[in-house]
Amino acid sequence: MLWYKAWRESRVRFLLSASLIAVMCLVYTLLESYLYPGVVHSTPRVQNYTQYIHWTVFGGATRGILQLSCLLLGLGGLQRDRKQNTLGFTLALPVSRTSLVVSRATLGLLQILVLSLIPPFVITAASHLVHQQLPLAYGLRFVPLWAVGGIFTFAISFLASIIFTSEYVSLAVAYITYIFYLAGARYPRLRPYHLHVADFMSGLLPRYLDTHTMLWGPAYALTPIFGFFTAALILLSIGAFVTSRQDL
Repeated sequence: MLWYKAWRESRVRFLLSASLIAVMCLVYTLLESYLYPGVVHSTPRVQNYTQYIHWTVFGGATRGILQLSCLLLGLGGLQRDRKQNTLGFTLALPVSRTSLVVSRATLGLLQILVLSLIPPFVITAASHLVHQQLPLAYGLRFVPLWAVGGIFTFAISFLASIIFTSEYVSLAVAYITYIFYLAGARYPRLRPYHLHVADFMSGLLPRYLDTHTMLWGPAYALTPIFGFFTAALILLSIGAFVTSRQDL
């Protein structure tokens, strides 16, 4: 029941996000011969197909769409129920408020994982159609980075949706907070700590990829993955705590 409720609440946003990410992957892959010169012109370091795919998908606009999707997926919950006059029904269910939060958060994590899996499979399959080669293993190594970075992004709007009564306000606050966070993470004194989640998702921090070839290096650091996931769990836990104490 709780899972179905959470799914009904987010399915349109999830399906639109999945479709958009898949379409962008197909466009950048199938239209590579048309788009490649423009990418090379704007990003001179792009010299081959792998680098092109990185700068358009795994480290470019497609990654940005995933981040925006995660902010949208974080919206909803009891504040939405109150706005739609269904709060009484939701609170009358024989479950705790924490269970409501956990079911919505867990479904969000699964949705983000699915979104993260789309690019590797779509790009690998589509690359064969344009006589290019991109091993599936190359894309799959981005999945933990996209999933964990996406969960962290999701947690920001998830918490905002619990605190603020309006979804528009929640999204605005989450987006502005996220932008300021990304800008602050580039502060010179903070750079050694690799706090910039967008660069982390792109594989650029802490140097998962060789910045010249865009090929995976020999090391695959687990500490940043664990760090962002822990930060996401803290934000989600705060959301659960606030929900349990809210006067709705």
